[in-house]
Amino acid sequence: MPEFKIHNLWPIPVYEGEIPVKEKWKVLTKGLKYERTHIDNSDISIDRNVLNSIPDLKEDIQNHCERYIKKYLKVSDNAKFYLLNSWSNIHSSGEKSQIHYHGNSLLSGVYYPILPKNSGNISFHKSGLYTNTFHQSILFDYDEETEVNCGQYSMEIKEGTIIIFPSHLEHSVERNKSNENRYSIAFNFYVKGKFGKEEYTLEIKWQ
Repeated sequence: MPEFKIHNLWPIPVYEGEIPVKEKWKVLTKGLKYERTHIDNSDISIDRNVLNSIPDLKEDIQNHCERYIKKYLKVSDNAKFYLLNSWSNIHSSGEKSQIHYHGNSLLSGVYYPILPKNSGNISFHKSGLYTNTFHQSILFDYDEETEVNCGQYSMEIKEGTIIIFPSHLEHSVERNKSNENRYSIAFNFYVKGKFGKEEYTLEIKWQ
């Protein structure tokens, strides 16, 4: 049979990198004040700009975001992406994060400064009518589940992992099966600048 080619049109790129954890980041993360969120059965930091208190980690995260935007997505320099907000989450033993997405932002991500063994991976969920490539009313059996045909993709993470993804992408976190707390720092990015072509030019200003 002749060779064939597949064009993966408009894939959703999920960035995975690593930032080695510093001990002081663990201390700072644990020392934050938290409040209970019953929507997600977890604790969330009262401070919604926690990375301002950890400037060296903030700089590392911004550098990874810049790599994702410029090196992979090839976005021009006239679009400036800025950190919008950031917060820390605690998932105790037995807790998990429900399926959700991040509104009012363009890029989102998560960094794991404290991740006990068996405390759960992050999962991404394909939404819309065409889950598993075909219409969702038809659910095929697959000889092998891949990134292309799956409806849910679990990404194995470790301490120091950073994940960046489009904010509209639905995701969840698996149940913490360890006896220790799992800490993560989530963040959102937005954009400012003047971009577009001809009559479709858009300018977004940020105070």
